[in-house]
Amino acid sequence: MKKQLIILSLFATVFTTYAQEEQEEIKKEDVVVEFSFNPTLSDVFKLKTSPNETESFPKKQLTYQINSKGVPSDFVPIAKKVVYVNIDDPKPTNYYNYIYGAAGFYGNGEFELLLQPQKTKKDYEYGISLTSYNSQNGIDNKRVDNGQWKVDLGLFLTKKGKKLDWRADVDYQNNLVHWYGLDANIPSTTYQDQNVKQSYKNLKFSGVLDYKDTFVKTLTPSLQFFSDDFSSSEVNLKLGTELSPSLFADIIKAKIDFQYLNGSFNQSYGSEDNINYSFLNIGVTPSYTYKTDVFRLTTELGLFINNNKEVSKTDFLFLPKVQADVILVQDIMNLHGGIRSQMTQNSYASLASENPFVSPTLNIETSHTPVDLFVGLDGALSKNIRYGVEGSYKAMKNQALFVHNNQPFTVNQVFTMGNSFGVVYDDVNVLSAKANVEVDFSKYVKAGGNVIFNSYDPKEQTKAWNLSEIEMETYLNYHQDKFFSQLGINIVDGRYSVSPANQPKKLDGFLDMNLKMGYEINQKLNAHVNLYNMLSNKYELYRNYGVQGVQAVVGFSYKF
Repeated sequence: MKKQLIILSLFATVFTTYAQEEQEEIKKEDVVVEFSFNPTLSDVFKLKTSPNETESFPKKQLTYQINSKGVPSDFVPIAKKVVYVNIDDPKPTNYYNYIYGAAGFYGNGEFELLLQPQKTKKDYEYGISLTSYNSQNGIDNKRVDNGQWKVDLGLFLTKKGKKLDWRADVDYQNNLVHWYGLDANIPSTTYQDQNVKQSYKNLKFSGVLDYKDTFVKTLTPSLQFFSDDFSSSEVNLKLGTELSPSLFADIIKAKIDFQYLNGSFNQSYGSEDNINYSFLNIGVTPSYTYKTDVFRLTTELGLFINNNKEVSKTDFLFLPKVQADVILVQDIMNLHGGIRSQMTQNSYASLASENPFVSPTLNIETSHTPVDLFVGLDGALSKNIRYGVEGSYKAMKNQALFVHNNQPFTVNQVFTMGNSFGVVYDDVNVLSAKANVEVDFSKYVKAGGNVIFNSYDPKEQTKAWNLSEIEMETYLNYHQDKFFSQLGINIVDGRYSVSPANQPKKLDGFLDMNLKMGYEINQKLNAHVNLYNMLSNKYELYRNYGVQGVQAVVGFSYKF
């Protein structure tokens, strides 16, 4: 606790010193909301990763090179970012504030608020955002509560000047879930009157300081506190620094990254022994870019020190990134390829965000990918058709895999009834093929999709648990006059789970179909009707964790 207080004090001192520096007059910059939000239903127990390129405000230049990320779905196991219908407003009007509210089946509710007052007399900008998503049960054949609720409150303060631009953010999240996926063999006398609630609390302070005409170009400090209802706690301190290219004759760029992660769990799975973990990571990444009219070469040579303080183990990692881009046919076909590598510091916050049904008894370790060889093509077949394909081979070291926790002989916690997940680590080789396409049929209709095929080869485990082999997402946007809509179809297949008897079980694949519709009542007010899981498929997100059936939510949004 003393070490954490010292770190917090140093962080606050440095951050406050920079934040309080007065600057001269800045160039006016308006915050524009060009189109109202059209959010998905929040916690309806569906899969979701970060939104793709089509889920953004209009009038942003899109890039169509395939990124190394999972295919998102319109459904989420916990509330994440809203999904925007990508539609251009022919006569956009500037608005600073926005409010949205909706309600639907199963007691599902959504609320969003965005307030961004104009600049103050001293040229400061500030704002507040609030989102709240909840669903009240609705899962068939579940013997305990299975609702979810998430609230996210964010504050920001920013100022731009001739010598320094800075921004400070404070974000607080509270995510309430239930371990409702009970093992089928649990008798009613065991789970009767059990409160299987878990609540994750996440408080994060972060900022960006952009210097001008100094040897330090950018500083990005952050401090995160993460905890739950079972006395688990975690502190994650990060500091990123980008040095000015002028230090290296404007030829080489360099980044320095620092991270200190410290946390503890109050118990182990099946015992009362606590778990402590502590990591110190330092990375130096010089980079160089060479380009001509038809060729571009980008190189990054990452040198990292990973220190596991609890076991007194230090690893030195060399993680290069080299990518070559060649224009084969101008505006039609581009070739890209190279090698990528990265280090991932797993944390309780990151693992619980990916799978909220984990037990508070995790083994926290570091993962890294020393080799990720890739080659692909991207471009445009016409001004209305854009495409991308990529193949890759990836060697992941100490990759985190979610496994179903066995039920102990004595149930002494609400997460020991065959209803929680732990983490194991294994080396996994992955062969992947990806493709995406986007088509503008007319100024009213746009469509697109992407698909990923993965083949896993784990070293120790029988299967790469809970990693999907096939993921596909398609969408169709339509907007004419005052009516707009988006149809989405998502397919996931090939996930394996390990059963309590340590036998692999393949979870059924699923198809999700969603329809979001809206009507512009006037320039400020919109009505929304969203339908989710229209085929009412009763699939599992994770073992024993089913989803709600067909859902509908109706609401209004207002910008001002």
